[in-house]
Amino acid sequence: MKKTPVSLFGCLALLLCSCNREKKTAAAADGPPAVGVGVAAAADATIRFELWLLTHQPDKTANPTVPPGKILADVLKGVELAPLIAHLGMPEWQARIQWSWDDMGPTEPELQRELARLDDKYTMNSYSACVWPGPGIVNRVGRACVMQSYACYAARNKLDDRALDIIAAAEMPNEAAVQSVRSAGANTVAEYLRTNKYCK
Repeated sequence: MKKTPVSLFGCLALLLCSCNREKKTAAAADGPPAVGVGVAAAADATIRFELWLLTHQPDKTANPTVPPGKILADVLKGVELAPLIAHLGMPEWQARIQWSWDDMGPTEPELQRELARLDDKYTMNSYSACVWPGPGIVNRVGRACVMQSYACYAARNKLDDRALDIIAAAEMPNEAAVQSVRSAGANTVAEYLRTNKYCK
């Protein structure tokens, strides 16, 4: 059989189409990743909280500057959290809630596992709505989505223990932050949302 340029192009096109189809089929079969996969992007929650504290200080002149060629994480290594929290004029648990209310950064594996556990416990869907596939609710993802949708809903409906569990989960993986929130108590934390975050 005589090979013409047209038949060669036809064979090449057929070959390329079949390769592309195999890739799509394999990708579709993968499904959602296991809890904790693919969360290493951007800064971790500790650094994001430190940055939030620095940007909310009444006296902006105290903020450290980042010299050229330096990494922000290195500049933050010497930052003491207690004085920064004290300057805000609120207890640490309130500062943690305020930060997580707006944080749309990546969620760590510990937080993801806890959200999956709470979804089973309370028959919620926070993991699928806020983490994977993570379309979010009203343009919110991650901690902001969990706090503004699920913790707020619990507080609004006087489900204070549920609200506390969700808020404590949002502070993971920092165990000291989780204890700070839990030590305030379910009613106090839920009332804070009802009063200060319009969760009435």
